[in-house]
Amino acid sequence: MASWTSPDDVILAWIGEGAPTDDEQTQIWVDKAEREIRFRVADIQARIDAEAALIPAVTDLLETAKDVVVSMVTRVFRNPEGIRQRNTTTGPFTESATYGGDTPGGLGLTDDELAKLQGVRARGAFTVSMIPTTSPFYGG
Repeated sequence: MASWTSPDDVILAWIGEGAPTDDEQTQIWVDKAEREIRFRVADIQARIDAEAALIPAVTDLLETAKDVVVSMVTRVFRNPEGIRQRNTTTGPFTESATYGGDTPGGLGLTDDELAKLQGVRARGAFTVSMIPTTSPFYGG
């Protein structure tokens, strides 16, 4: 199975200090992230392949998948111990950092990332069209 993302994608997207320097380790985590995506979105490879056959491409699913992999790997590298909250005291000052999500530092997809890969558009609880179905402006 071809990899969508390279260690360079992770390193080039890194913001701040502490960018990964070990390409082998980065590739291991990229592969884990891609396997997780394939497990959670079973048809993603077929959709990426179908998109690649179209000229011009209809969507940017491959680039979105790369973005999600980079985000997943970055979360792991920024918080490898899975710490939810950290407090540092220096003299009279205390600095606090809280990490979000169900598994901070874990390799997982957020709901938003999963929706992007599944092609689901974010919507409210429900929508009601106020345009009658007989109107020429009705969009269905």
